[in-house]
Amino acid sequence: MRTPASSGFPALAVVIAMTLAIGCAHRMQRVERALVLPPSAQTHVIGTHQRFMMAVPIEDPDPVFSQRAQLDGVLHLCTTFVVTTEGEVEDIAFDRESSACAEPGSAAVASFERAVRAALERWRYFGAAVCTFPDGIDPDSDPRCDGPDVRVDPVPIRMRYVFTFSSERGGRVSRAQASPVK
Repeated sequence: MRTPASSGFPALAVVIAMTLAIGCAHRMQRVERALVLPPSAQTHVIGTHQRFMMAVPIEDPDPVFSQRAQLDGVLHLCTTFVVTTEGEVEDIAFDRESSACAEPGSAAVASFERAVRAALERWRYFGAAVCTFPDGIDPDSDPRCDGPDVRVDPVPIRMRYVFTFSSERGGRVSRAQASPVK
């Protein structure tokens, strides 16, 4: 009769225990981001002969989740910034317009703020603009705003993003967008 000890049970138990230990010690970190409309957002009415062209990201790397960052769970870091008429990002600020957002400036979020700021300073956009079409031309007929006599006026735009840092398993970086702030 074979016993668990003689059938290789201890070796199997060691392999299973090591596999479980590696799985528990290996936590994937991820960052998600969402563009949201702040409650105090200004709006601009576009005339029937105009079209708004949203700023389009050209380069927008995700923040780096620092290996030294201390996080067990999820942290929502809320930020606003301006995309200039040249497509640069400036006036980066962290806020707490929602109770879900982490307290800006606290020691617990400092490394995450540095990561977000470093990423945002590298972001580049094709800037936002208001296109004004001549009388009789339907703005919907020219989605690129490059028709004859179309005036393109670059405009700065304020945006608000929520970056979600998570130490939970997953390892992906994603984001979603909401309406711009002018």
